Amino acid sequence: MRLTFWGTRGSIPAPGPDTLCFGGNSTCLQLELDGRQVIVDAGSGIRPLGLALLGKVKQVTLLITHLHPDHLMGLPFFAPIFDPEMTILVGGWPNALAGLRRLFYSGRPVGGFPVPFDELPASIKRGPGLDPPRFSLGAYQVRTAPLSHPQGSIGYRFDGPGGPLVFITDNELPPQGVPPHLVDFCRGAKVLIHDGQYLPSEMGPYRGRGHSDWRSALALAQAADAQRLILTHHDPDRSDDEVQDLLDQARKHSGSLAVDAAAEGMVLEI
Repeated sequence: MRLTFWGTRGSIPAPGPDTLCFGGNSTCLQLELDGRQVIVDAGSGIRPLGLALLGKVKQVTLLITHLHPDHLMGLPFFAPIFDPEMTILVGGWPNALAGLRRLFYSGRPVGGFPVPFDELPASIKRGPGLDPPRFSLGAYQVRTAPLSHPQGSIGYRFDGPGGPLVFITDNELPPQGVPPHLVDFCRGAKVLIHDGQYLPSEMGPYRGRGHSDWRSALALAQAADAQRLILTHHDPDRSDDEVQDLLDQARKHSGSLAVDAAAEGMVLEI
């Protein structure tokens, strides 16, 4: 399994000189597994990914975690959707395809995306057998888990020759302790990628927003005996230096657990 981060910011893209290290694009993850190209979420990071894939592949699987704009907004600028030979199989979140179609709705009286969904050259459709809570991608078994996020979200666990890999974004871990069902879901993960948008000291006014602090994510990783934790969904107002400070704080409390912060262009071989 080869994993590449193309978007690591949360809530809204944050390009600029202060986000060059960890990146300013919103969530998009590329997995190359068992001969398949799998993309998780279509944040603004999917735009440069599309340029990298254009002309090289003719089918991708797009798994969606939920329908908030920062996880979908890049799809209209994903170059392969304008390739008539491209097939995009959509899976994961049950209403994912309907949510993607709405991005292209041009019937609004004040305007919309200029190309209607039904006029896109690529074939974009719900993939057969890509429904929660379990499905297969070649030799990989994929499980999903419901997350704590306004209007809902799901996490993904990939079990196979290189895994297990767990990807959990947009999830608020409760202050009273990590939920047992998530400990089981993440159990023994070789890599756990988890929402770490906030500092513990910031959580008070942000309770209910559906995101976690690094301390809670660390507690989940340790309870699940994960080998490595990668914090993602960085706050758009947090500079590279501040993300590094957050990471340094987490590492001071991580013990033997390896902890990193997701960065655009980071590649993992699992």
